[in-house]
Amino acid sequence: MTDVHANRPMPSRGRIILAFAVALAADAIQFPLAAGMLFGVTLPPLAVADVVVDLVAMIATTSLIGFHWVLLPGFILEAIPGIDLAPTWTGCVAFALWRRRREAADAKPVAGAVSSRDPNPPIDV
Repeated sequence: MTDVHANRPMPSRGRIILAFAVALAADAIQFPLAAGMLFGVTLPPLAVADVVVDLVAMIATTSLIGFHWVLLPGFILEAIPGIDLAPTWTGCVAFALWRRRREAADAKPVAGAVSSRDPNPPIDV
C-alpha cells in the first residue's frame, strides 16, 4: 500500500521534534483522563476534554508532519475506553514518520543498479 503523499518531502527536524512533543503532551494529558473514566469517574467535562485533546493533537500533528492515513485510526482508537491509556498519538506519529522515510528511501534509485529502462545495460560475459 502506497501513501497518497509519498512524493511529499520529509518534514524538517524541528517539525518532527514538535510533532513528537505534541503527541507526547496529548498522551500525557489523556492518561489521567482515561484512567479516571476507566475506573468510574465519568464526568462530562472529562469526556469533553478528552475529545478536545484528541482534536488538537490530530490537527497539530497533521499540520506539522502532513496527513498520513495512520492518524485516522489513531483518532478512532482514542475513543475506545482503555486503549486511551496507551500512548497512541506518539505511536501514530512514530509510525507515520517511519513509513514516510521508508517510502522515500524506496523511491530513490540505488547507485549502480540497472534499470529496466536503461538504454545501455551492462553486458555480462
